[in-house]
Amino acid sequence: MNRNVALPALFAACLAITGQAAAQGKPPIKIGNITFLTGPAASAGQLLDAMADLAVEDINAAGGINGSQVVKQTEDAQIDPAQAVLMYRKLAAERAVATLGPGTGTQWQTVAALSPQVKLPAATVNAVAPGITVRPWTIRLQVADDTLIPDLVDKFVAKFPNTKKIVIATDTGESSTIAAHDLFKAAADRHKIQVLGGNVGFTGKTMDLSPVAIEIKRLDPDAVWVAALPPQTLLIAKALAAQDFTKPRLGNIIFWPGNFVATVGDAGKNWYVSGVSTNTNVTGDNDLYKEVAARFLARAAKIPNASTNISNATVAYDTMMVYADILRKAGVDGNTPVLEAREKMKAGFLALKEWRGLNLYKMRENGDAETPQRLLVVDRATGQWKDAD
Repeated sequence: MNRNVALPALFAACLAITGQAAAQGKPPIKIGNITFLTGPAASAGQLLDAMADLAVEDINAAGGINGSQVVKQTEDAQIDPAQAVLMYRKLAAERAVATLGPGTGTQWQTVAALSPQVKLPAATVNAVAPGITVRPWTIRLQVADDTLIPDLVDKFVAKFPNTKKIVIATDTGESSTIAAHDLFKAAADRHKIQVLGGNVGFTGKTMDLSPVAIEIKRLDPDAVWVAALPPQTLLIAKALAAQDFTKPRLGNIIFWPGNFVATVGDAGKNWYVSGVSTNTNVTGDNDLYKEVAARFLARAAKIPNASTNISNATVAYDTMMVYADILRKAGVDGNTPVLEAREKMKAGFLALKEWRGLNLYKMRENGDAETPQRLLVVDRATGQWKDAD
């Protein structure tokens, strides 16, 4: 053997092995997840967290981000804006490069407003109140109600063209539901639909909604449009069923997630909602979705009191994938200084125009996404959402 050839070859092989070892030994990249693991929406938050876990597993199985594994740090903000702020600042102090969440309009509005000061990139997957995403540090892949509700009402009126008078039942203690009420009212006016009784309101702390149901029945509308979080929507559904009121009921996307559809039972008759997916299909990559959905459902079955309604958990998966793609293309790894990594994520937010994952997204100038929406209805036989047409 020619030693002049063998030694360089041996040296090159050693360098390759050393390089691989160095890549495998790179520090991880931390991404936060601010959700609600306890409180009235705990089951929905746990499902979002489970789907984010699946995304992280898939990212890491594909080599991570430029050789660095992703570590997800989940924080429980319940549905408390003050707690969401604390968790956002905590993740910033603990060197996360970005965070998924928080959810609900009030939490997102509070955290997004702080983002220019804290400078921790964030994206929400379930806040829908319009006009509360703050550029350039935040984006929202969940569709906001200012584009969602007009389209939803158009679909509903096309299905129920004899709708001439409605009641809008609203949670008056949550920014997303207050905004939804106003958008429902504007859409009703556009279709020349009369709104009866002004604002039939309640708060998220109201546990007995039978007076609301009695008032709705007295007003005798052709349909009821509801702007409420899942727990109160379930209470309204059961209270209306107790009053034998079965006319069509429409809710904005807020109660699409969670266990409403799995627990409402016969009280779910004629309940409609807007969503981007069912448990069987999405608007994006259905082949990928079949594999991801099977893993998700197996995991959801192990979470106490959680439903198997996948809903906007698909958006959580996609958001994590968007994060990984931005960081990968920017050359970020675990050795990148955290402030530099955050700046590159911010630049990626600004450059993002569209994304095809489980769902399809086109970004608006205000940092919110537009995604094809579908009118869904409760399938009482399966306890899942299905396409209304």
